[in-house]
Amino acid sequence: MRCPISFTYIIIATICSLMNIIALMPATKAYEVLLRNWGGQSNAECCVWQEDAQHNFITYIPQSVPNEKHHYYYCSNCATFDGMDKEGADLRNGILTYRTLDDTTTYWADMVVSFKPGNNHIRTNRGGDSGYNNHTCFHVFGDHNEARLDEAPYEECQKIRDSN
Repeated sequence: MRCPISFTYIIIATICSLMNIIALMPATKAYEVLLRNWGGQSNAECCVWQEDAQHNFITYIPQSVPNEKHHYYYCSNCATFDGMDKEGADLRNGILTYRTLDDTTTYWADMVVSFKPGNNHIRTNRGGDSGYNNHTCFHVFGDHNEARLDEAPYEECQKIRDSN
């Protein structure tokens, strides 16, 4: 006999979806998006996240990260990821690991570089017309003229991240 979906779950999922906070719901299986910092300007801020086809933010943010810290979970100084682990991010051996909400939603990787004065910004997007349906790795570079997400071999980044 199949277990029916509880009415409470349906209500909570609907409310979260309407409020565009689905990124706070825990995932079971998910795509990994590994990021390797390729340098950049220390006075610029690089933000990287994943979106679905409707431009919903689908980067999983752990519940342990307070609401007022969400921005710091996926944004850092462009020159380095150092310190992001203090904001709850999974940073090991210089590789930052993000997860999508599940392993069935096609996603695109987005990046914005903001810099002062004036908070001007440059953005880029990876995934083309069809998006990603697999684990990926990107080299991240950001400065006042450029926002770059260069696709790199996932296995290479995974090996670096998981090495002792």
